[in-house]
Amino acid sequence: MIVQCPHCKVLLRFNARTTNARLYSFRCPVCQMKFKVRSKVAPILRVLLAHQDADICRQVVERVERLKGVVTVCADATQVTENLTVNQPCALLLDVAFQGTFPFQLIEQVKTSPLWQLKIILLPSVYNKTAYKRRPDSLYGADAYLELHHIGDRLLPLLGELFPVLSERATVITAVETAGGERRLGQQPLLEKAAELARVLVADIVFYHQEQLEQGVLTSQWQNVLTDKLVEGRKVFYSRLPAAAGLPVDFVQQAFAEVCRTYSVSRSSCSCSYGTSTCSSDVSG
Repeated sequence: MIVQCPHCKVLLRFNARTTNARLYSFRCPVCQMKFKVRSKVAPILRVLLAHQDADICRQVVERVERLKGVVTVCADATQVTENLTVNQPCALLLDVAFQGTFPFQLIEQVKTSPLWQLKIILLPSVYNKTAYKRRPDSLYGADAYLELHHIGDRLLPLLGELFPVLSERATVITAVETAGGERRLGQQPLLEKAAELARVLVADIVFYHQEQLEQGVLTSQWQNVLTDKLVEGRKVFYSRLPAAAGLPVDFVQQAFAEVCRTYSVSRSSCSCSYGTSTCSSDVSG
């Protein structure tokens, strides 16, 4: 659950697993102010948010709270699995570039238990609203996807579609214009920032073109697929990070090779149920 310090407005995350009325006491780690929050009833919906951009998290929290739901922001895959609930509708909003190269392994993991009333919504990073974009070939086992610039107007209707018990409530909440349309980079050194930007861009590209990715991996010809999309991705990369133009590394190609290696390992284990059933592990780069 997310609470906000009433003094400095910083967002704090904590696990509210109880369904009984309870008073929670906090001390803000930023301004040291003490305050209390009362949880009166069990939330109508629990949302796990696997994303690391503070602005995007804030937008999701604002919308879900209007639906009388609670949001738990997860920093890694372990926190996602630890916070899945058995007897309550639960939605996982998963960044396609969350904590690694691609989210298909986490989706496969959390979808294995029939006990969880779980729906998964993938969140592309939207570093370019036109380049390499189209309707995805596959959602890798997820139930839906939502562009970041539609959090304000489409998130609640989508939750209403996935959880019919919420549909009536979702329709009466006014849509809002979402501030911003993509995640932001941090203040890390240039090399780290370049690697992170390339990873996010490539995660977006392969999300929208899973069929071509899989064909390249299965035929061991991954170097020859998505070349035009990677060219578009590089243009976006250097427009977002001009300082990387002088670096002797093709960060986009490096990130794409890592995606293919990871995807191949998952396919070779024969545990991935998405796309074709043929497995291949012959990927290097």
